[in-house]
Amino acid sequence: MDAQRDISRHEAWFGQYVDRFLTGDAAHDAHIELKREHSLLVLGNARAIVSEAVATGTMDVVSARAALLGALYHDIGRFRQYRRWQTFSDARSTNHGLLGGRVLNEERPLHDESPAVRHLAACAVVLHNRFAIPGGVSPRVRQVTRVVRDADKLDIFRVLAAHMEPGGPRDDVVVMHLPEVQGAWTPAVLDAVRAGRLASYADMRCLNDFRILLCGWCFDLGFAASRRLLRESGRVEQLLAWLPAPDQVPEMAELRCRVLAALHDENDMADCRPGMTGDAAETPESVAP
Repeated sequence: MDAQRDISRHEAWFGQYVDRFLTGDAAHDAHIELKREHSLLVLGNARAIVSEAVATGTMDVVSARAALLGALYHDIGRFRQYRRWQTFSDARSTNHGLLGGRVLNEERPLHDESPAVRHLAACAVVLHNRFAIPGGVSPRVRQVTRVVRDADKLDIFRVLAAHMEPGGPRDDVVVMHLPEVQGAWTPAVLDAVRAGRLASYADMRCLNDFRILLCGWCFDLGFAASRRLLRESGRVEQLLAWLPAPDQVPEMAELRCRVLAALHDENDMADCRPGMTGDAAETPESVAP
């Protein structure tokens, strides 16, 4: 690994920071460890995405370093969130992306990074959990945030798919207390994904809706490397197999074709290959909602 992408010092700091939230209570600490593991796996996904982008000349070393730091720290707000509210639900507590930005400002783990790296990484932390990246951000902020969002989604697929097999074990908290209703789905969710759009959590009524929503994430993965990693995992095909049979429900056949076509797209989205200018126009505060 080249020196520009060696963030081992940050990984050590992150581990020490997370340790501060351990209490000795098994149930509490399990949730803290869940987010520690998730953060490190997201970093691993980001390394794979960044490595390909740097190799193909579509990402410079500053953006690459910022993307790795943004991935490591993307959920740094989760630990305070859980300690105060005992939940990872933003709706029941606070926006964990914004909270993460405040943690970075207060704890200053990025203080000895260059201004450009600090700026890009902090913006990615603040923006990673938005429904969509705001239109006014600079090309470099958008590219770095894309890496973090893709890497995050890939690991969320891992976590959620383990709880979605029909008749299999599941954690109701993980699947948002959605019931398994055989053969059912919500038209608003299916229609959004069939149209190549992200579906809304607010429209979900049953577990099939959640499976469909996750399949729709294929349309939002910006990097070809991300889609390749997801394709190799086999999780999308697994989710599709757990939906009503395509030969019985024509809408599911159309969904399957649309999703698999997106999954096999070998091109980066345009905003994953930005120019290298205009990256000083916004701050983490100004990109916040």
